[in-house]
Amino acid sequence: MRVPTFFMSADSLPEKTREMQKTIKDADCYIVVSPEYNHTVPPALSSLMGHFGGSNYACKPSGIVTYSPGPFAGQRAAMSIQVLCHELGCLPVSKLCGIPTVADLFEVDGSPKDPEDRMLKQLPALLDQLEWMAVAMKNQREKTGVP
Repeated sequence: MRVPTFFMSADSLPEKTREMQKTIKDADCYIVVSPEYNHTVPPALSSLMGHFGGSNYACKPSGIVTYSPGPFAGQRAAMSIQVLCHELGCLPVSKLCGIPTVADLFEVDGSPKDPEDRMLKQLPALLDQLEWMAVAMKNQREKTGVP
């Protein structure tokens, strides 16, 4: 039987793609950082995550950080990303980090203009929750495997 050309075997994937797949599979958790694009997740991010399939993400937590130039902080994208993460099996923690008016909060080099800005205080809580879940889920995967 001839396999259609749009299906690629793991052996025929480009080297960089295999490296990305290994990085994803080896991770114990994920932080998805995304802008809001047309009120949703950017197509490139959705394509990248979906390309590798749920078995690579299975039973691992994720945290979501979004940003936008406007006041909504990318939260509409965050809702789409949550659904994507659920479907892939990298369950998102409940804490979100949304950065509104990103150009007002960060310098061009990425450093915060005001490290004490209240919007930046969301990230530590998300990271604490993500770390707790990553350790718990890793322990369970090691103990019982992935269902």
